[in-house]
Amino acid sequence: MSTLVLHVRSFHPLTNFGLGGLFFHGDGRGFSSSVSVTSRIKSEKHFNLAAASSTAATVVSDVSSHPFGMSSDYSDPGTQPHATLDSAQIDPYRPDGDQGLQSALAYTGQNFAMPWVENDWMKENIYDHAVPGLDVMCSLHLEIDRDEKKMSFSFRMVGDGFPNAEAFLLDGANAPLMLATHRRVGSALHQLRGNRRIAMTSTAGEVDFDNDLFGSTLTPYHCLDYATFTGSQIDVFEETSTQPTSRTAWNSMHTGRDAVGDWVRLTQDRAMPTFVPGRSGSSMP
Repeated sequence: MSTLVLHVRSFHPLTNFGLGGLFFHGDGRGFSSSVSVTSRIKSEKHFNLAAASSTAATVVSDVSSHPFGMSSDYSDPGTQPHATLDSAQIDPYRPDGDQGLQSALAYTGQNFAMPWVENDWMKENIYDHAVPGLDVMCSLHLEIDRDEKKMSFSFRMVGDGFPNAEAFLLDGANAPLMLATHRRVGSALHQLRGNRRIAMTSTAGEVDFDNDLFGSTLTPYHCLDYATFTGSQIDVFEETSTQPTSRTAWNSMHTGRDAVGDWVRLTQDRAMPTFVPGRSGSSMP
């Protein structure tokens, strides 16, 4: 089938958010292309290449909970995260020619396991200010050359920079192509405040694409994670001492990254936050 599914997710790699996140439970996992792992927010958008069409993105949250017993399963529609931007442009399908795809997706969501959420006055006047939203925006650009059986891809993500984030594509056979992985910056108490647009990650490459399915050979162009205090980039090739030449190696480079980070990041999660400079003026490319 000529379909692709885009998954973009935000998650915390530790079992809880630490003092900077009031010790709410996290996801306790690393980077992954599995669709069965938990996330604080996860989005999914389907593209039909043959029909040059796409579905509206779905955005959901897994259960939020706290050691003191507070929890939310987000079954109330008023508590669910939602897309704030959802667009796609797909060129007409050509079996022996080129086809382009451009998509932009953004989502936001809040932790509704906090107490007194059911009080509308409390939510409007206090809650929205005390518990800021988690904001992520990303852009995906694909160029498919069916004559050469290749697909080039570029992906960029901006937002709050916290917590961790990841993105990947699944083809019609559910084979994954990782697009990006981002290691968190700062802590929840200060990093989520405001609809920020700091750079989070940027990647590009070319992969085999025969019969609209991902192949084995992959040529990487660049892979950057803006997971630093100053907004400067981390070259993931250098960080992992990897220069992948296959889709499997590219995926493993992403999923094998240390999702927790060094002692500085651990300290951020457990200490009162300080201001972390970022590219607040950054916008989508």
